[in-house]
Amino acid sequence: MSFVPSSLHAASIAPISETQTTLAGHHTAFSEQLFRLPTRDGTILEATLLLPHTAGPFPLAIVSGGASHISSSNHGARDRYTYLSGYFLARGYAVLRPMPRGFAGSEGKLISDGCELATTARRNADDIRDISAAIAQLPDIDATRIVTAGLSFGGWVQMAMGTMPLPGTRAQFLFFPLMHVSNCHDDADRLLAGASEFGAETRLPTLWVQGENDSLAPTESWKAMYAAYKEKNPRAELIDVPPFLNDSHSLLNDPDGLRPWISEADAMLEQVGLPHRVVVADYLPALPPPASGYADLNDFSRLPAQNDMMRKAYQTFLAQETPRAFVVGDDAESVGSHSFDAITSALSACSKATQNCHLYAYDNRVVWQGHAASLVRQQTIVAPTGKVVSVFYSVLNTDCTPRYVPAINLVKGPVHGALRMSTSATGVTHHTAGPLTKCNTVPVKGSVLQYRSNPDFHGTDSVTITKQVSADPSDPRVTLTYLFTIN
Repeated sequence: MSFVPSSLHAASIAPISETQTTLAGHHTAFSEQLFRLPTRDGTILEATLLLPHTAGPFPLAIVSGGASHISSSNHGARDRYTYLSGYFLARGYAVLRPMPRGFAGSEGKLISDGCELATTARRNADDIRDISAAIAQLPDIDATRIVTAGLSFGGWVQMAMGTMPLPGTRAQFLFFPLMHVSNCHDDADRLLAGASEFGAETRLPTLWVQGENDSLAPTESWKAMYAAYKEKNPRAELIDVPPFLNDSHSLLNDPDGLRPWISEADAMLEQVGLPHRVVVADYLPALPPPASGYADLNDFSRLPAQNDMMRKAYQTFLAQETPRAFVVGDDAESVGSHSFDAITSALSACSKATQNCHLYAYDNRVVWQGHAASLVRQQTIVAPTGKVVSVFYSVLNTDCTPRYVPAINLVKGPVHGALRMSTSATGVTHHTAGPLTKCNTVPVKGSVLQYRSNPDFHGTDSVTITKQVSADPSDPRVTLTYLFTIN
């Protein structure tokens, strides 16, 4: 049985545009092709095909997204890369993101059959099947190896598509599958009946993923749906996700949401003879580590360094939406939030300003392993004999005005030279990265340490001081040792 409209032939299937996309902070691009293809009644639907930069032909993952806020007046944005797309791309799949009627740039009106939720799913599945069958003809696609996946409304539609899967379809992944219609107020029974109906008409291996705190589905409702589906399709498996952040319906909006299901998904792909190992890790964000138990999230007293800037940066982190990451280094902190890869973003920003950058907290947990920030540092400075060497200290606001003048105190003076210290000096800074580089040409107030070796000395002399690192003078100071190598 052919699912391709008779007027559509492989030779006529071509993208209307193609771009190379690289994810923020990553280096390996993938191809993003935009298609506009007709369904059997001639309605043109929009679809995006993502292709990894590996050798094809590729197995095909058909991924349908949700319908949050979609209406006749709000068509929403085209589905492109998501973490679910990245899961398949990283394993060497081509990923098709078809848009139903009335969604994004697809033509036609939204399909709605009122409270007949199963009928709505079937009619949308017919369209997705047409578009997917057309894409499966492309030479880059291995049509004998197909997996489908959908989330929320997309999962409900893919459940219906599984009743008449494309030849070559071997498994389906359903993430919190459901739909709601505003004028159908009590639809739990319709969802239950639809799940039972769809389960009776498929034998596809099915991974059903749902969480305990799903804002759109009471636990008793979706568990009844799954039980009804599995009763008719015994090849279904459930991953019951513990409460996830504030709403498990946002599971696939955070890299943390990959962990609960990724190993079981890999196992199912392996069972059905589909690729299941990562071949391009760059298509996925860094996966966050588990909680370390080092500290509670809101415990400022356990931060690796006790100074006002770290506390201020951590307050900024706690105010961000998830996904969010807090990274600390020797002399700087950085926050990554609400981006493709918050961890990599924050680590990159920190490493441009300082050394020894490590992840302290992610989302709602501390992952730090308890390595205290070093309060003792050492630096070697090469200097000519008998010449003055100056070390200038300043702490600036972003407008280049002094935030405070750091106090410096002598711990151990030189043996083979003279030392002068002052907290009322004027000098210039030498920032190598970040917003303060613009201040490098502006004379500012600060503290200074000046060393000069004895005229006849050759070798290494040392000086140890403490320096204020916070606007709060009661915060711990850093100990600095300078090794002056005189030649």
